[in-house]
Amino acid sequence: MKCIVVGGGVIGTSIAWHLAKQGVGEVVLLERDRLGSGTTWHSAGNITWKPSRDHDAPILYAMDTLDRLKAEVGQETGWLKTGRMFIARSAETRRNFEAFDRTARERGIAARWIEPADAGAVHPLLDPSAVEAVWLNSLSGRLNPADLTAAYAGAARRAGATIRENIEVYGLSVTGGRVAGIETSEGLIVADAVVMAAGLWSRRLLEPLGVALAQWACEHFYVIADVSPRLARETPSFVAPDDLLYGREEVGRFLVGCFDENAKTLDPAHLPKPFSFTLLPPDWDKVAPYFERASRLFPALATAPIRHFVNGPESFTPDGAPLIGRVGAIDGLFVATAMNSTGVTWSAMTGALIADLVTGTKPRFDARPYDPVRFGDRGRDLDWLKAQISAVVSLGYRNQNR
Repeated sequence: MKCIVVGGGVIGTSIAWHLAKQGVGEVVLLERDRLGSGTTWHSAGNITWKPSRDHDAPILYAMDTLDRLKAEVGQETGWLKTGRMFIARSAETRRNFEAFDRTARERGIAARWIEPADAGAVHPLLDPSAVEAVWLNSLSGRLNPADLTAAYAGAARRAGATIRENIEVYGLSVTGGRVAGIETSEGLIVADAVVMAAGLWSRRLLEPLGVALAQWACEHFYVIADVSPRLARETPSFVAPDDLLYGREEVGRFLVGCFDENAKTLDPAHLPKPFSFTLLPPDWDKVAPYFERASRLFPALATAPIRHFVNGPESFTPDGAPLIGRVGAIDGLFVATAMNSTGVTWSAMTGALIADLVTGTKPRFDARPYDPVRFGDRGRDLDWLKAQISAVVSLGYRNQNR
């Protein structure tokens, strides 16, 4: 079997490694620019365990995978286990975190409540009077997405996969209802199976085949502020779902992002070319109310200069879950796309699940929540799709389902 993976981000490289490790046959990854371009390079790189059906086993597998990659290729990923502060500013959110805490204790995962008055000892910039409760989850940290991509790619090559950069994919060749190959800037490359892991561009590449993936892009952003005092590397990250905020230390500075309400959608077809290691213009009006909320939690932000505004498009789905699996209408076609801004988190699980599906092995993870055709024909209704996705960005984060 010859399997082609389209897209050299953190998802595509993980898939290539898992396929090669599983002995699929010939595995070829095609990347139109350089590995890690597109959306991977500007990811915040957070990985956090949460006690939900969709997070438990995949997150534990992700953390185990980091150890395996280091052992196999000696490639550092920048993984730093910091823990994460779950900040509640309402009684309802506190009750949600209490459920998290019960599950953590049942699972033997270290976690603890921090009295607001003691929170400053954990995060020196947090105003204790601004919070109702703080739950510290130890099984959380961050890494460098570019290094993780390089580690996946290195492991994939060692396992026998071929990785080719600077080859643009124009579309799929299908004969008799099954994949025949890929049309590229270097001509037709024959294949028995294709995994579409092209992120923002996956939908456009499959539309000519009558496949309308239920994904669309939104602007998604964070800022990096030059705070004083500077933060230690080991400072726990934070999430504050009441305010739709998250953040972490970044080289002594403070990275603060949001999953905003009424997120601004955009058509990937209108992005400038090439759009590889590229960002969108800053949207100060959009970020301002979230930065004000963050300043109430962390008063030092009110006077801290903003050194970087990172605004990069991300693909979302109407229910906040990625699209991973077979596209039944075309034999040999698989997709792994629309990660809802959690590509680093889902990359290990996605690679394993796709490898199992391609080889016909019993899946290690439940594929049903990620079925790429679960929305039926609704993905063809662009008005519905854009409205749903504009709303889901904040709804999923407020409910902490991601």
